[in-house]
Amino acid sequence: MAKSSDNSAVKSTVKQLLPCMFILFVFCYMLFIYEPLIMYCTNKDDFIFDFGLMIMPTAGIFALIFVGSAAVFGLLYLFIGDLPKGAKIFRIVTAALFGVFLVMYIQGNFLTRRLPALDGSQIDWSQYTTENVITVSVVLIVASLIVLGSVYFGLEKTVKVSALVSAAVFVMLNAALISNAAQNDIFERKDNFIATMQDIGGASEEQNYFIFMVDAQNAQEFTQVITSDNQFAHTFDDFTYYTDALAAYPFTRDTVPLLLSGAVNRNEKPFAEYSANALNNSPLFDALDERGYSIRLYDMELAWYGDKEHEIENGLYGNAKMHFGRYFKNEMRYVWFKYLPYFLKPASDIENLDFNSTPDADVFQWYNDKLYREITENPKMEKTSGAQFRFIHAEGAHVPLNMDENLNRIENGTYLQKTTATVKLIDAFIKRLKDNGVYDNSVIVILADHGFPTGSNGTFLARFAPMLLIKGAGEKHDLVMSDKPVSYFDLPDALVELLDGKQSGELFSQIPEGERTRTLIWYEYTKEYHMVEYQTDGKATDWEQFQPTGRVFDLAE
Repeated sequence: MAKSSDNSAVKSTVKQLLPCMFILFVFCYMLFIYEPLIMYCTNKDDFIFDFGLMIMPTAGIFALIFVGSAAVFGLLYLFIGDLPKGAKIFRIVTAALFGVFLVMYIQGNFLTRRLPALDGSQIDWSQYTTENVITVSVVLIVASLIVLGSVYFGLEKTVKVSALVSAAVFVMLNAALISNAAQNDIFERKDNFIATMQDIGGASEEQNYFIFMVDAQNAQEFTQVITSDNQFAHTFDDFTYYTDALAAYPFTRDTVPLLLSGAVNRNEKPFAEYSANALNNSPLFDALDERGYSIRLYDMELAWYGDKEHEIENGLYGNAKMHFGRYFKNEMRYVWFKYLPYFLKPASDIENLDFNSTPDADVFQWYNDKLYREITENPKMEKTSGAQFRFIHAEGAHVPLNMDENLNRIENGTYLQKTTATVKLIDAFIKRLKDNGVYDNSVIVILADHGFPTGSNGTFLARFAPMLLIKGAGEKHDLVMSDKPVSYFDLPDALVELLDGKQSGELFSQIPEGERTRTLIWYEYTKEYHMVEYQTDGKATDWEQFQPTGRVFDLAE
């Protein structure tokens, strides 16, 4: 009799717990398996790690949260199960769990069209009033359906239906995941270049070639800082400042391989393939190899997969180790950003996809303050023999605007403050070269990959007017300001010519003074598959003269 009673109690417990546990399983699967893998599928080229490296920490996070949550619900049932209305209370809890799951499923899969781009900009959540109204409406509708179902059909039947709906959602999630995984070759193993900090403070006593690229720096604000602050009065002596340079692309992704190789991306092939081919066939790298230069590239987002035709001294090839704690933090921030209702999304505290900070600590990081400390705390440079080439990509004036003029982290800074911090970083970089006696024998190119929209300037105006300064080896003169209409499509050839001893003022000799027709290629952030070519006869800052040429470059499916 006792045994029969025990079996009956076990069956009752399983009957009560099973729907709850299944809903919880699908809920956790959606957030911690499905979403990270979908994120990887749709942004594969933006991450330095591959599926093989991310699957274990992803599965670990899912197991940790599911098992922990299941234990909480199990203990709750044990605590209330013997109460007079314990079974009813637990069914209410299960129905509420399903309601939260359904709201977050709708939020994360059907109400994402207006989500802000995670490009580092500070997100103003106050502008999402309409989305908040929609989200609240969804919450009310879901809650009403569950309450009405419980009243008219009973809690037990409502819970069973909830489990069936969860099963249907599970099937749909997996169908979408399998489709995306197949289209994006999720299992492709990456052999990507990863830059380390190795020898970033070194220099040669013989010959040096430095390209110091700062991100998102307008020429206009840069000029304002260097001409109005006596601290920088002579920083750029010996340089030619090309004040009317026109960028080729509005973002870093395509600018870097263009500058280092001269290969133009017109969406003829997937970006990762274009970038790897461009770098493997770079005339600049070929010329550096021929002259015996050691090549080092310090960049957080360089896409260079597969075989490397050039030896990069500071390169870490293949997968770096994944730091579980940092991966966990970034995954949670992204999941809450995607799935929380709009009025709760600020809790995600996210501004960009920071998953590439997960490998070992010696991986290069571009932050202005970190690089500034590296320079100022290590004033003596490590001298090496042989010619040295270093490409360094610093944060510059990129959003978030979180830095004051002295490179201190702040909230709600201005673009001009971060520009001043950028100039101060460059000033420290140049002074260290001078103090170590390696300035005169160095080719130095200081440039921005693109500009940035400020004030009422508009997107085109600022993004295509970057600053560009060049000094040849042994060059001596006051700062020269040149308004020659240079294009970044001209720059790769000039970078090779500097190896032959040309001075900065001797470059771009084929470019006429005055008016010239220049082209640029525009695309929107996260919509790189659609590129539009423009041309202009005016200055880089005169966006009103930018006219489409009629040529559009769409990436084939």
